[in-house]
Amino acid sequence: MSTVTYSRRLVEHRYGRPLEELRRSSGADDPVLPIVLRRLAALTDTAHRARAARHDLDVYWQRCRSGEHGQDDLVPRHITRVADLERQEATQAEALWDLLDVRLLLQQATFLRTSARRRATAADDVEDLMATAREMAASLPRLNRDTLRQALHEHGIHASDRRLGTVLHRLRTERPRP
Repeated sequence: MSTVTYSRRLVEHRYGRPLEELRRSSGADDPVLPIVLRRLAALTDTAHRARAARHDLDVYWQRCRSGEHGQDDLVPRHITRVADLERQEATQAEALWDLLDVRLLLQQATFLRTSARRRATAADDVEDLMATAREMAASLPRLNRDTLRQALHEHGIHASDRRLGTVLHRLRTERPRP
């Protein structure tokens, strides 16, 4: 598989969409996308130039082998050109792959911050609910899920089963057993 084909598939995989669709999109949701597309275009151009240089080298090599000695001095020049273009292609591909890795790391960091914020918000909700539930639990003769839920509903507080279970467990551990 060529470097260009591999890079194209990697871009499509990381973005989850075909390259044509990525080119049509504005890139407003991802500021890295225009840079990735420019790097991929430059890589494709370099790969085409390297392929053409390899073809030219083959032509000059065949002429040299057939006895046209006037072409002898052109072969080393074409070898150098091919080597330079292949080195440039490899460098461009590595830069593109690094850019995709950085984008992936930034995306993961954003996901981690968002999920941490969600967990912190959920913990804050439980703490707010705990303060109210402590007051209500003090006046309840029996502390169970149904009585706590009913007391909270009477005060206009609706809690999910999971939050209610967490609060109930913490209240039971705080409350001395008779």
